Amino acid sequence: MDAEYATWRQEVMLDDDGKRAEMGGKMVCDVSPHILLNSHGVTEKFASESTGMEFWQYPLPQLEIIILSTFVFWRFFDILFKKLRVPIPKFTSMMLVGAVFSEVFQWLEMSRLQHIFIHDNKYMPNVAETIGAFAFTLDWFLRGVTTDVGMIKKSGTKSVVIGLTSMIIPLQLGKVIYSSREKSSIPTMTDMEYAVMIFTMSMTPFTCLNMLLTGLKIVHTEFGQIAQSSGMVTDMLAFFLSVWKNISRDEINKIRMGVGLMLFFICLYLVRQFMHWVIRHTPEGAPVKNIYLSIGLSLAYLSYLFWSHFLFFGPLGAFVLGLAIPNGPPLGSLFIRKFESFNEGIFLPLFGSLSMIKLDWSYIGKGFGNGKQDHMFECFSFLSILYIAKLATSFLVALAARMPLRDSIILGIIMGTKSSFELAFVLQAFENNRIGLELFTLLGVYILVNSLLTPMAIHFLYDRSKRLVSYKRRNLIYNSELQTLVCINKPDNITSMISLLRATSPTKDSPMRCSVLHLNELVGQATPTFISHQLQKPKPGSRSYSENVISSFQLFQETYWDSASINMFTFLTSAKEMHEHICWFALDKGSNLILLSFHRSWGANGYGITSDDQNLRGLNRSVLKRAPCSVGILVHRKPIWNPKSVESPCRVCLIYVGGNDDKEALALANHMRGNQKVNLTVMRLIPAPHTEESSKRSHDEMAEYKNSLEERPRDNSSIIELTVADGTETSTFLQSVAYDYDLFVVGRRSGIGTTVTSGLGEWMEFDELGVIGDLLASEYFPSKASVLIVQQQE
Repeated sequence: MDAEYATWRQEVMLDDDGKRAEMGGKMVCDVSPHILLNSHGVTEKFASESTGMEFWQYPLPQLEIIILSTFVFWRFFDILFKKLRVPIPKFTSMMLVGAVFSEVFQWLEMSRLQHIFIHDNKYMPNVAETIGAFAFTLDWFLRGVTTDVGMIKKSGTKSVVIGLTSMIIPLQLGKVIYSSREKSSIPTMTDMEYAVMIFTMSMTPFTCLNMLLTGLKIVHTEFGQIAQSSGMVTDMLAFFLSVWKNISRDEINKIRMGVGLMLFFICLYLVRQFMHWVIRHTPEGAPVKNIYLSIGLSLAYLSYLFWSHFLFFGPLGAFVLGLAIPNGPPLGSLFIRKFESFNEGIFLPLFGSLSMIKLDWSYIGKGFGNGKQDHMFECFSFLSILYIAKLATSFLVALAARMPLRDSIILGIIMGTKSSFELAFVLQAFENNRIGLELFTLLGVYILVNSLLTPMAIHFLYDRSKRLVSYKRRNLIYNSELQTLVCINKPDNITSMISLLRATSPTKDSPMRCSVLHLNELVGQATPTFISHQLQKPKPGSRSYSENVISSFQLFQETYWDSASINMFTFLTSAKEMHEHICWFALDKGSNLILLSFHRSWGANGYGITSDDQNLRGLNRSVLKRAPCSVGILVHRKPIWNPKSVESPCRVCLIYVGGNDDKEALALANHMRGNQKVNLTVMRLIPAPHTEESSKRSHDEMAEYKNSLEERPRDNSSIIELTVADGTETSTFLQSVAYDYDLFVVGRRSGIGTTVTSGLGEWMEFDELGVIGDLLASEYFPSKASVLIVQQQE
């Protein structure tokens, strides 16, 4: 049987010229059970001589050689780019391997390697390309899993306009250019080839944007969110245009696509409900059962088949199915952890490499060689015009939306990026004979060059120090609704934070949205874990990670059920990354105030330091430097409310000198004025001597607040003004009123650069509290009052 199989292989093997040899015109039939997938070893050729085959001529060794070669070389390029500190995406390295192999095979005429990588035997399935197609589908499914569907709802006017204009204008411009070329001369490309180029250049797939921004580590920034939202808008527009183009062909196609879409989205809704059921029935901390992962993968490939046969572009079905799976833990993150590294490292390179290996580089050489305005010139000139149109449109719209100049330029470059989707799209068009080999080669080269240069340009232009900058003002002055992120590091923080939230008095007119983030430190290299207590419940009989936090804040929400919205989360992560997670979380939730606890704890009587957590201090300082919104640090010396009775009034003193931080503290105090049980005193410290200009500016800052006092004469608020000559007078006065209040509120940079704090800075112990805040929080300050230090968004 081995000799018979070897004879069959010799009859269907390619000759050295790459053409199939004709063996007497006879037809050879293949019976699958008789095919040997693997060789008997490297010595088979020597033992069997003419009837034997080399080991690489068998299907399994061929597959192993292809997988090993692509893996080794794409990892080489990936590591090389990292060593050079060039942020090239991994998929670009995979494409580069195929492009290099294609050119090397043609240049060195390595026929044996060509026969391994370029499979022309129609009697045998192309296993490597099939695995690559499966990997591409899985990659798109995982991209859908990691995508937050709510991002579509969060897309502001800015993202919608950028997304629509960046696709519509290049699309229409491409049609106009093609019409003018058709009238003026005879184009060397068909109308179908022009249609493929126009569609490829007009859209900006979300998946490609996500891969690019993830590689550049700016995917979670507000800039990244705007770019991704614009990409989603572009995707939706491209989807509707594709549906319209397909249903407009004939009535039968219209009915088929209409029914297909309706059935798919009904199933999609049922799948999403099922996945939410899986999450609800998975106790926190427990792994999701493997059967649910298998069901998810099976549905992804069924979606691919459904879209391929009844709709269009099968991988899109897997991506949309991925959107139905809730991102994040426990289900979405498990899909990523189980499959992404394996798929991306082993199988996806087959798709990127084997797609690019089909390029015929001789067309590029001919185009540069003759110097005429031929097919190559016509193609690249058309692509360049559409790229410039897309870049300019995105740039101008972003600039009109008051984005910074540099960010507007970067956004224009990002919207013109090309990667895996475009490669798959033009490959499908080539395999369906919609475009020729020459255009496929030119488009493949363009996609490769674009995916190489785009991340380099962004890396050069983007200021990484601003990756947590918010384009909107996220502070209390410009937002009437209090949107807080409360960070709980230890059980002692629960009571103090709830007391502070009670003092802000959420009402129907001034509601509160609060996210409570319980932070737990992981030791070692354990994987960070995120738990949403709205979805995951503790296993019956077990203890939750955050049982005390959950029960305490649930009780608070029941008290203010009509005016406060509380969402609770637990994050288990390393101490080094904790501040990053806090800032990303605040940015994602749209918070305008992060509340942190001071690193020191006092004894029962408010005196004597019982703990001094330097790790917590480092966390607070890091958050202050990088927070995308305002920050408050609460120094809890004892209960904010009078310990004798919760019905007793809470006496709050706001120390006001002037400046942005004091304005933010004043805005927070305005929320407290709504609570009838809060007695608020605004203590205005006026520097002496002060210029007429500074006095007028300070007076204007307080004028609005005084007017509001006159409008609401019944609230328990008052203003005390005091002129101080130096820091000594400030310290003496604050010590004289130390026992008169339960809470002091002060801006972090309050009084800096004025006579109010002159001399006090020399004795400052904690710079994160500011000069006045450090004085009030000092262990030598005679007070049991808590202190809230506020820093406005920078």
